[in-house]
This record gives sequence, C-alpha cells and structure tokens, in this order.
Amino acid sequence: MCLLSSKTLSTSLLLWCLLSTSLLLANKQNLCQEDTQAILEQVTDPVEELRAAFAPLIGKSWRADGKWADGTVFAQEVRFEWDLERSAVIARSNGFVDGKQEQWGQRNHGIRYYDQQVEEFRFAEYDVFGGVTPGLMGMENNSIYYIYNYGGTDLVDAWEMVDENTYNYTVGTMTEDGSWETIFLQTQFVNQAETEDVMIPTDMSLPYREIPDYPDTYNAGTVAARMVDGLGFRYYWATEGLRQADLDYKTTLESRTSAETLDHIYGLVNVVHNAVMEKPNIRPAEPEDLTYAEKRVRTLQLLKAASDKLRESTGEDLERYDVIFQRGDRQSSSPFWNNLNGPLADAIWHVGQVVAFRRASGNPFNSKVSVFSGKVRE
Repeated sequence: MCLLSSKTLSTSLLLWCLLSTSLLLANKQNLCQEDTQAILEQVTDPVEELRAAFAPLIGKSWRADGKWADGTVFAQEVRFEWDLERSAVIARSNGFVDGKQEQWGQRNHGIRYYDQQVEEFRFAEYDVFGGVTPGLMGMENNSIYYIYNYGGTDLVDAWEMVDENTYNYTVGTMTEDGSWETIFLQTQFVNQAETEDVMIPTDMSLPYREIPDYPDTYNAGTVAARMVDGLGFRYYWATEGLRQADLDYKTTLESRTSAETLDHIYGLVNVVHNAVMEKPNIRPAEPEDLTYAEKRVRTLQLLKAASDKLRESTGEDLERYDVIFQRGDRQSSSPFWNNLNGPLADAIWHVGQVVAFRRASGNPFNSKVSVFSGKVRE
C-alpha cells in the first residue's frame, strides 16, 4: 500500500497501490515512490486539499438506502462537520443499532484528517458496538475513497460526486487498473434537503418574523413583554422551514426528538400565556390534534397575546399574574417571578436545542437572522 501523503493520487494509481500490499504494513511511504513522484510534486497544502474535497458535504444531511450483495438492508444518514479549525472533518452516522435491523439510532462517529507526522490522509470510524475501523483516504475531483482492511480483505468505500446534492456510493474491491472487481454495495447518498418536503413552511403573516418595536418606557410590564418578544422571534426562526427529518432528529436514543421538544415548548408557552390571562393550567391537559405547522401558529399567537397584554400591564397587574396549576379540586399557585425564571426561561433554552438539532440534521438556522437586532439582514 503506498502512502497517501500530501498529494492527490489518481484513482487507478491509488488502487494499484492498495492492491500491491497489505493496508497495515509499516513503511508504506517507500512503496510506489517512483510511480507517484510526478503527482507528489504538484500539491502544496494537504489541509486545503481535505477542505476542498469535503466542502460540498459539510452542513448537509445525507441519506442512502440499498441492499448489500447478500440481501441485507443498508440504510444510513450521515452528517459532516468541520472540526479543529477546519483541519479535520467529523462524520456522525445514524443507522440500525441492533442485529435485527429494527432499532434506529446513532451508529457511527468518525474523523477524517491529515496526519502531519506520517504525511497521510487518515480516517477512523467508531461504532455503537464498540468497534473501530481505521484506514487511509484518497481524494480526486470531489470524490473521496476510503481504504481499509476488513476481515482480512482490503476494501474501498467510494463517494463519487454526481452533483452537489448526490454522490454515488460503492463498497467493494478493485483491480490494479482501478476498476471494480467485486461490488458488495452500490447506492447513492442524497442531500435530504433536496428530497424532503418542508413540514413547517414560511408564513409571513405570523407574528415575530421580526421583533416588534421596543416600548417607549421601561417598567415591569414592558420589560416582561420584551422578554416574551425575544422568545417569539427566536421560536419563529428556529421552526421556520423544518422538514420531517429535522422533526425526527434526536441526539441519543434516550433524548427527545425535535418534534417532542416543540411539544414541550408549546406546553411551556401555554403556561406563560395562561398566567398573563389569569387562567389556571388544567392537569392533565386536554389533548389537541394539531399538525406541527398548526402548533407553530398557535405557539406564536399565544406569545403575541401574552406580550400585548404585558406591554399594557403595571407592576400591580403582574402581582395578579400568578402561575396556577389545577388538578381536580386541588390548586397550587406561584408568583409571576416563577414564570420568568421557569417556563419562559425554559422555553428559550429549548428553542436553542431546536436550533442545534436542525443544524445537526442538515437544515441550519437562517444565518441572516440577527437575534440582537430582531431583524433579518438583507
């Protein structure tokens, strides 16, 4: 196996080097030296080469479905992110995490980087079963080749770019001329943003597309109203343009999905609203049959109504805006202070989670949104 140093190897040369010896032999850099010398002299910065190859993949969520040669189902979602000041790439993959292929979750965590000490492009893939697969990489014309030993066989995983939203994905062995010898899997990774319908569309008629003008005076009511406005503006843009893949995303098997987080935010906003409207929170709450788009509309409307009333309220009014929970004949009450540090602050916290989740699921928060000014930059 020749050393994949700071230079880009042609596909056929890379694979000829792969088959010339075992992947894990030491002193790989001494092999294939004469054949690659001309190529080795052309590249100046291997980190820039890594960045160029992975740039089309970064910030997107990639999905592939297919079948292995033995008929086993293959399904995977991969998300790539920069790390270490864009000198390395982190890959997080979701897939089946049980032998029966019934349970879906975080299956792999990998890194791709340039090893300065030995002058190799390397990767390592850690899986949920406690295994790790190390190997080398080659890159050519926005295509990426992973070379590794699996069960005594030198394999190649190829991500070959079709366009900026599609990669042909092949796993197999290759001949000395760079053609596929045995193919174990052949499918495509597709950017999910190009294939999935938006479940929560943009609606410019809703409140909080921009934050309202600030009040002329400072008092207890106007300050509390402005806090609600800050939540409303963040919520509007955190939920704008969400897809089903974003709603289904969660960080671990035990954590909430984004959809479940939005349910929780809806419940918190109801508590904020009910306190201002001097209404109790009935427990257990009546179930509501709402789509996520409808729930978004309702959440924003509740926030706007609460803010409008708070803006006209005095400090004495706020003393009446208790947080009341009622379960049957039993009732508990807490002052408005608890509304501020409780459900209101908690809702802001969880909106931040939705923003982080949608970035991880390949549909980032609109970068033109300024939470400082409450406006959208042109």
